[in-house]
Amino acid sequence: MNLNNPTSVKPLQDAILARLDSLTPTERTIANHLLENPWSLALMSIQELAAHLKTGPASIIRFSKKLGYKSYSQLKRGLKQQMQEPNSPLERFEHVLEHPKDGVTLQAIVRQEIGNLRTTLQLLDAGRMAAAVTLLRRAKLIFTAGAGVSFYLAGLAAFVFQHIGLRAFPLQVAGLTLSEQLLTIQKNELLLTFAFPPYSSETIKAAALARSRDAAVIGITNDTLSPLAEHCNVVLVAKTESSIPSNSLTAPLLLIYGLATTVASARRPQSLKAIEQAILLRDRKP
Repeated sequence: MNLNNPTSVKPLQDAILARLDSLTPTERTIANHLLENPWSLALMSIQELAAHLKTGPASIIRFSKKLGYKSYSQLKRGLKQQMQEPNSPLERFEHVLEHPKDGVTLQAIVRQEIGNLRTTLQLLDAGRMAAAVTLLRRAKLIFTAGAGVSFYLAGLAAFVFQHIGLRAFPLQVAGLTLSEQLLTIQKNELLLTFAFPPYSSETIKAAALARSRDAAVIGITNDTLSPLAEHCNVVLVAKTESSIPSNSLTAPLLLIYGLATTVASARRPQSLKAIEQAILLRDRKP
């Protein structure tokens, strides 16, 4: 199994989230671990998982049954079947076209976007969010990066950050590679980067380079075990499931706005001054 090319584990996560209120404290520990590290389920035996979580195999079996499986082994088989599902947005959309049911309607897309937002909020870790805000506030210079549709997220993030007084600049996707544009990045600077399936190798290399230069790296990605995550100081998870030929941008946008709003509130005088200057420039006659 290639963990550098993870597929969707949304059905497993949805099943866990739907039953959170009915779980015992021990089962919640198992649930939280699998929400954060769903791929460990495919890699660990029941004894290994029990030892890792300092619980007993019987608790894991009971948890599996609450998800609707007869055993832990059946739960593992269910996840492995999900691994065979289409990975990239284009592959998923091709699968929809080849196996039509009711088609992709506007109502279905709205429901999926609401699900992405709900899951993103449920998985949002307050400690990680606070750590990301602290890194952004301390950075003397912020670079934003992404490939494909993530390029537009990077541009928007830089746009929003600039308007609250942060020195933020998006890396370009023409000419120099992302890594080449980061050759002079320093310890007191930061890279905010986005990566969703299919993960851009150039984006991963850029994050690795930034970390090697002791710069801070914040990653916004769809899974804590995505190939981007290992190169980040802080990982924020945004669910991007989509029935159209592109990753959904709704949840990543939520995190961008959340970061910007929290940073602006924490440095109110500087943010107000930057906003006032932006308004003056906008209203200045030519």
